[in-house]
Amino acid sequence: MTTTLTSRREILFLYDIRMGNPNGDPDENRPRSLPDGRFYVTDVRLKRFARDYWAMQNRDILVGNIEGRTTNLTGRVAHYLNKIGKDKADGEELVNILLDSFIDARCFGSSLAFKGQKEEDGGEVTEQSDDFSLDTKPVKGNKKKQTEWKPKPVPKTLTGAVQFNMGEVLHDAEEIQIQGTSVFGSDEEKAQGTFTNYAALRYALIAFHGVANEHSAQKSRLSDTDYNDLLLALWNGVRSAGNTRTKIGQVPRLLVSIEYQPGEEFQFGNLMDYVKLQASGDKTERAWSSPDDYCVDVSRLLNRIDAQRSRIAKVRYEVSPDVTFASELPNEWQALGFD
Repeated sequence: MTTTLTSRREILFLYDIRMGNPNGDPDENRPRSLPDGRFYVTDVRLKRFARDYWAMQNRDILVGNIEGRTTNLTGRVAHYLNKIGKDKADGEELVNILLDSFIDARCFGSSLAFKGQKEEDGGEVTEQSDDFSLDTKPVKGNKKKQTEWKPKPVPKTLTGAVQFNMGEVLHDAEEIQIQGTSVFGSDEEKAQGTFTNYAALRYALIAFHGVANEHSAQKSRLSDTDYNDLLLALWNGVRSAGNTRTKIGQVPRLLVSIEYQPGEEFQFGNLMDYVKLQASGDKTERAWSSPDDYCVDVSRLLNRIDAQRSRIAKVRYEVSPDVTFASELPNEWQALGFD
């Protein structure tokens, strides 16, 4: 049996984007902003980076598509059960299969909101919900009675061991409109391409804070190995997401993992509050375009860590060589060694 997470962990993750949209809103696909004008990125977007990275590594993920086709949760689970040679599963058996099989379920949990699907008696899937269909057909002349299968998991909700706050841009950033031209005309009558545009941020350094809870890990079965895999997926995920026009300017800049002593019921919370940016020149924050325009001040974070030294087993980190700090990071911090 795998030992679950041995102690509480906290994550501080910083990455930046240049001339791109870190997280479009559902209406106009513009960068998301708070009422005070500060831009933010949802935790769902960050988790998607990790999931997409795991999928690129050929790892099974629960919240994903099937061979490029969109599906719902029922369709995804039905496809996986078929893959491992099971007709269906319910109750605790189903939940055990999901936790054993999918790292994103162990990390982030799931509501397990299954929809019903039709199946032939005997287990052959002949009809899924309207957004998923398997390429199977009943044998002509041997049609069986169809019944609806709706998985009944126990429990009905999985609370993930890892939770993230909404990410925030740490400085004043400028939204811009980037214009281009499509190669293809808008209709058959037009010989020339059409104009295109999308909203983006000139530059933004985004910060996330996360907590990995050892008590929730006992239920979701998150292990120390899973946690390390998550750190790697965060670091590489935002970079590998640069295969689209709006995300190509993303670069991971700083990842800090604070790992507490076993049994410590303590966490700082909102680690992003302990990070400040100092201008390196005369540019305003809205005119920043790279890490050359500022240095990162984590002195408050270092002071807080030092004050709670007895509670902390170790601090591990990864940092981009392009980032300048107001003071050097402690020598006792351990490098994660991703780059």
